[in-house]
Amino acid sequence: MGKIPSPDFVQRRYSTVKQKRALSGVLALVLALSLLPAPLARAAGTATYNGKTYSTDYTTWRQGDSAWGNTALGDLHTMAGSGCLVTSIAILMCHSGAYDPSTFNPGVFRDWLDSKGYISHSSDRSKDALLSFGRITSTSSPRFYFVNQTFFSVSTPLADVVTKINDLLNSGYYVIARVKNSGHFVPIARTVGGDAQLYDPGAASKKLLSEYDGTIGGLIYFKANLSGKDTILPSSPAKPAAPQVGKLSSVYGDGDLISVSWSPVSLATHYNIYVDRKNSDGSWQENYRYYFYTKSPYSMERLPAGTYRIKVQSTNANNWSYANSAYQTFTVKENHLTITYNANGGSVSPGAELVSKNSTYDLPTPTRKNAAFLGWYTAVGKELVTNGTKLKSTYGQTLVAKWDTSGHSFVKSKTYQNNFKDVSSRAWYYPYVTAAYSYGLMDGIETNKFKPDKQISAAQTITLAARLRKLYLTGNGTFANSSPWYKAYSDYAISQGIISSLPSDMNAPLTRQEFASILAKALPSSALPSVNDVPDGSIPDVYKSDKGIYQLYRAGVLSGNDDAGTFRPNAPITRAEVASVLVRMADPNTRILFSLD
Repeated sequence: MGKIPSPDFVQRRYSTVKQKRALSGVLALVLALSLLPAPLARAAGTATYNGKTYSTDYTTWRQGDSAWGNTALGDLHTMAGSGCLVTSIAILMCHSGAYDPSTFNPGVFRDWLDSKGYISHSSDRSKDALLSFGRITSTSSPRFYFVNQTFFSVSTPLADVVTKINDLLNSGYYVIARVKNSGHFVPIARTVGGDAQLYDPGAASKKLLSEYDGTIGGLIYFKANLSGKDTILPSSPAKPAAPQVGKLSSVYGDGDLISVSWSPVSLATHYNIYVDRKNSDGSWQENYRYYFYTKSPYSMERLPAGTYRIKVQSTNANNWSYANSAYQTFTVKENHLTITYNANGGSVSPGAELVSKNSTYDLPTPTRKNAAFLGWYTAVGKELVTNGTKLKSTYGQTLVAKWDTSGHSFVKSKTYQNNFKDVSSRAWYYPYVTAAYSYGLMDGIETNKFKPDKQISAAQTITLAARLRKLYLTGNGTFANSSPWYKAYSDYAISQGIISSLPSDMNAPLTRQEFASILAKALPSSALPSVNDVPDGSIPDVYKSDKGIYQLYRAGVLSGNDDAGTFRPNAPITRAEVASVLVRMADPNTRILFSLD
């Protein structure tokens, strides 16, 4: 910490340039501002000071407020004309949460400063109303106190000033800027981009620090200690404000740890949580559970099935006064738990859902710009969870989205509306065909027909692989028309290393082995993370050298036809089977987790 300044720091702006003077060890901080009435920035509550009403929205406080503007500051000045620094400090004292604007305001603060002798009185106007803010120490004002100040040239670039402010804010300080060549003082609300938002107490209130650029000469910074003793309002009951509790879900499972969070309030030294349980007759069993000296957020122990209500209590241990939040009521369901989805930089809906224990459920698909979704992983074990994964845990858990920032997620761009008359909704392949159509990966062969049992040709396979890769890498799977029709796709496939050359017969139907070998190269390896333990050579009818097929097994795209993972590489592959492979490549939620027997 730098040297604590002498107690003779003052606030003043003289009416003419000739009246400005340098004071040894004293800074002129008093403002002679001509104030105009300023409307409230937004609706707020009201309170009174010396019988006059003022808004409890401290962000709108002005030194010339009618409640305290005519209050004397020294012998010759008033708050309206010279109270910008007093008002700025008072604003930050409420902004920090150290004081409640319903009981504390610039007038109350002026009264305390004057009673402590921190404001000078003199018949000499230049020596009157000097504020010794360096004496607002952690001893005299434990809840909010001066720490230090820094000076710099008014020609200092705004970006450098904002950087310094941001560093101080991030270090937990509350900052006031000297502007108008130290003729005015403004509290900083927060930094915004390359600027700072102000709670300017002056008549011509500015919103941004940049409006004072070229006149900024220094910073004064303070610290708050919300548990510190209140020496300014010692005779008040010092009752804390009621905490504002984050909205809880209306339903939880008996496997959930219910997290309760709230914002800190002024004058509270600690917080308690009380849980009541509803009896069968409709009455409440009060204090069924209670938790003392908690910190937000707080995870309560699991509750049995039933209906509950909860409140958070803010307490001031200095005089044991307290205030309660409003009750929130919720139900706990038996044999259920909540799955919470952490989109990890993306967005997802729903953000959580209640599911039955020991069940399977369909997962939502998150979105994130310029990134490809790789699946949901457990936050603790880092294990992939898919639509077919049976819940292992009996407790609520969080799933975290994994992303590949070098790719793009596949997006369903079309809606299936019973387009194919030969695809029964009862067929095993129905969800795959409809999804492949919605992703824009496959279409019908004839009007209203998909031909699920028809084999797929080399040209069609290469086309699908090229479309998959381009969609993943660029987010756009369109190709220009060419002759023959597949040339644009095959040229792209060769350029991307999916194939090295064209097959001799592009119209020939492919075997399962031939199809899988091409599709395995459609996506980069980053898009196919291994989730199954399938060593090369472990599948009975797949050669160890068929690396692509093993990669698809390990990624959960293929699983074989029996417990041993038999692949039948020489069998033909149908369009229905192709659809299932494509969808598992496009949607990690549909991939298969298994162990070979």
